[in-house]
Amino acid sequence: MKRVRKFNKNCESFKNFDDGIRRDATRRTYHYSFDDLVRFGNFEGYDDITKLDTDEIHDLLKEWIRTQKNKNLRFKTIKTKLNAAELFFGMNKKIIYNKLLHKMLPDSDEVPGGDVPFSTEDLSRLKQVAKKRRDIAIIDFLASTGVRPGCLSDPVLKLKHLADMPHDCKAIKVYDGSKEGYWAFLTPEASKSLDRYLKWRKFNGEELSDESVLFKNYENPHKKMDYLTADSVREMLTNMLKIAGIERKKSKNRYDKGIVIGFRKRFNGILKMNNEVNSNIAEKLMAHKKGLDGHYLKPTVEECFTEFRKAIPALTVDPTERQNLKIEKLEQEKTENKKLEDKISSLEKKVSDSEHNVQRFIEELVTNMDKDKTNHKQKIIYK
Repeated sequence: MKRVRKFNKNCESFKNFDDGIRRDATRRTYHYSFDDLVRFGNFEGYDDITKLDTDEIHDLLKEWIRTQKNKNLRFKTIKTKLNAAELFFGMNKKIIYNKLLHKMLPDSDEVPGGDVPFSTEDLSRLKQVAKKRRDIAIIDFLASTGVRPGCLSDPVLKLKHLADMPHDCKAIKVYDGSKEGYWAFLTPEASKSLDRYLKWRKFNGEELSDESVLFKNYENPHKKMDYLTADSVREMLTNMLKIAGIERKKSKNRYDKGIVIGFRKRFNGILKMNNEVNSNIAEKLMAHKKGLDGHYLKPTVEECFTEFRKAIPALTVDPTERQNLKIEKLEQEKTENKKLEDKISSLEKKVSDSEHNVQRFIEELVTNMDKDKTNHKQKIIYK
């Protein structure tokens, strides 16, 4: 395998570039993309590329874009790479012809990949081939929340972000400390899977605290991070999809069912197709910002959870769990019907008692009236 050339990241030009990146997920993507450009131009390091004048930079970027297009890369992929280059040159006070370069990008009207959601049957098959408690917990977590993959590590999800909710559910604070932060929820099924995974970690000697990561990286002890990254989850799910034999159709470099976006598409479809779920809160649960409601509507955790509960049966993956939910609902309805019947019986008894009391009152009134008449007649006779 050809060794990928690394570059010195302690130089000033790279530090300037890195200072302009806000999110860790963007940082990884931009670093990778710009390194590709440096290798493409056969430069020894980042500072060397800043020595080019405007025309030389433009010619380099033109050839780079043409090479990406010849590889049949999508518009979005090439644009992301170009965005990284634009940021690098901008942060190092180098002028480039942005508009001309963007004109070279391929058409953006192609049918997007990852547009097909996973079915509940797909996820059920995934769980059947999952060998580890953590992997099952991840599948149920993604199925229940529909979160973007970046939420796992930006910031890192920890136990302090977890909260118990009624009806055997849990809440998880995603993007905590950010203006994009919001509450997602775990179904009873996902909550049980997570509890089993956490109990397994405790059983194996781990001391859990609020600062413990939610999903631990124990597959590769040589990795610097002790938490699962989005890339690790994608790799894990890719392997399980192959083992489960779940069909995905490939178009160019993209599959119709995205590794993680397939979960999100399913979650979105279930919420949007449920007429009982408030559409504005459904957008909040998807971390979407649409129109004025996206900025001004601030529902409470309880209000969001109330809407989420309406979708729990459809979000649940395991057929047995779904059946249990149906039985629980029927028993609840039976209990409520019994309470209603008891209430009706009580009201009927009260009405019957009231009618009986009224009848007695009338009878007593008539009797008293008859007595009064008799007494009145006797008084007249005596007179």
